[in-house]
Amino acid sequence: MSDSIALNKSVLVDIPEHGIAYKKVSGKTYVYYVTATYRNKKGQPTCDRSSIGRLDEKTGKLIPNRNYYEIYLKKPVSAVNGIFEYGVYDVFEKICSDLGLKRLLKRYFPENYTEILTAAQYMLSEGNVMYYISDYTETHITALKGVLSDEKCSKMFADLRQEDMLLFFREWMKHKRSDEYVAYDVTSVSSYSKNITELEWGYNRDREKLPQINIGMYFGEETKLPLYYRVYPGSISDKAHLKYMVADNDFINGQKTRFVMDRGFYSADNLRCLTDKGYRFVIALPTSLKYCTELIKKHGGELANHSEYRLGSGLPYGKSCEETALGFRMKVHLFYDPQKALKETEALYSLIDAQENDLRNMEEPPDKKLHYDRYFFINRSKDGKLAYRRNNKAIDEQLELCGYFLIAETDFKKTTAEILEIYRNRDVVEKSFDSLKNELDMKRLHTWASETAQGKLFVSFISLIVRSYMLNGLSDYMRKNGFTLKKIILELDKMKCFTQSSSHSPRPLNPPTKTQREIYASLALDTDDCIG
Repeated sequence: MSDSIALNKSVLVDIPEHGIAYKKVSGKTYVYYVTATYRNKKGQPTCDRSSIGRLDEKTGKLIPNRNYYEIYLKKPVSAVNGIFEYGVYDVFEKICSDLGLKRLLKRYFPENYTEILTAAQYMLSEGNVMYYISDYTETHITALKGVLSDEKCSKMFADLRQEDMLLFFREWMKHKRSDEYVAYDVTSVSSYSKNITELEWGYNRDREKLPQINIGMYFGEETKLPLYYRVYPGSISDKAHLKYMVADNDFINGQKTRFVMDRGFYSADNLRCLTDKGYRFVIALPTSLKYCTELIKKHGGELANHSEYRLGSGLPYGKSCEETALGFRMKVHLFYDPQKALKETEALYSLIDAQENDLRNMEEPPDKKLHYDRYFFINRSKDGKLAYRRNNKAIDEQLELCGYFLIAETDFKKTTAEILEIYRNRDVVEKSFDSLKNELDMKRLHTWASETAQGKLFVSFISLIVRSYMLNGLSDYMRKNGFTLKKIILELDKMKCFTQSSSHSPRPLNPPTKTQREIYASLALDTDDCIG
């Protein structure tokens, strides 16, 4: 093998002087050999390039990959042996094994499960842009035990069948406890692609002027793990899609589920659908509903002025009432929060003042969609000028609602305080969507075909499960030590191992540090079993 070079990740080399480009991703700087420069179809300057390794920040030198040797030394690279980062893999692998994820993926995706696990680990560490996965797998231990390129990744995404995903979900949903509330919410993900069939214009939560897909997701409120998701066209409203998610539950779960949702899913038809099917629910109600405003007028005064309705320190005042306004029995909990009342009052007056200032400078009546007519009477004076005056009755009616909120439920066994806690726990979904978009970098799809997008979302879901598990186990430790999950991952990346040959298992270079041992312990893992 005189013409072959063993790839050793402990070797540092000088960065070539010419034809080099850099790109920083997740705090790491990748180095590229530029093979050609030109302008694309839009006339923008661009280039073709190949990764040759990663910058060592301490020395300013290059940690070379196999492309470096093939380009600059013109020799093939032998089997990968050398120094690798293993901490993230070790934790990822143990979590996937403990949760049964590895077993389920192997059962339903026997040809791709190591690639799924490798891509999910990469997403956990580096995010959603798969362009750099070959660099990552060159320097990290993964389930694949080899290099995974972004091209192979794209093919793997496209090969994942939705039928197999559904079978996976049927098994994975068994992690839901029988009496556990399931938090349900929706987010949107944008894309520049013109080839993804579900991409449509709709309400964009990130205020991006792009078509989108919508993702509805189930989360266990006690397990705090994602359980199921479904992709649907971006033009469909949240409340319109709820009954389809309920139908999915009949298939993938086979048990009656207790849902907790925010007011965006409220409609009389939705609540009747849930009730008719025997599902229990906890849902916030819009205060603008007639029976809600009537409850506030009837009970609001006593609620705000009697200490017997105080639910506890830092909690609002609350009481329950039974209602049959929609044709079935439900319990409605009315709450009053003085701090919320103050904020909403200030926000209302700020809005009215801003609208009045706008009207003062308008020559034509504003668009009806902007709702200026909610708090103002708007017409034209005899001289043709725009005239307006405040609708004080409407303003006063809105002021009377400030600080109040209502939650409906059909459990009937929970106290008002317990229902409030159940509803507030649904923020686990919002936090997970935030992780999905920002930490796993799924604000954009970064794919161009429907098949690839579906597969990539599935792998992102696997990564989100592991991420959620880590956040649950590490929350106290992170809060105590001022750590973020990103910092946890950087600490795990400091754990290095040495591979001697394909016939030997990786061996840690050094014992784990105190911080690394504490991270493992917080996740109920043992550093004595490193590289398990």
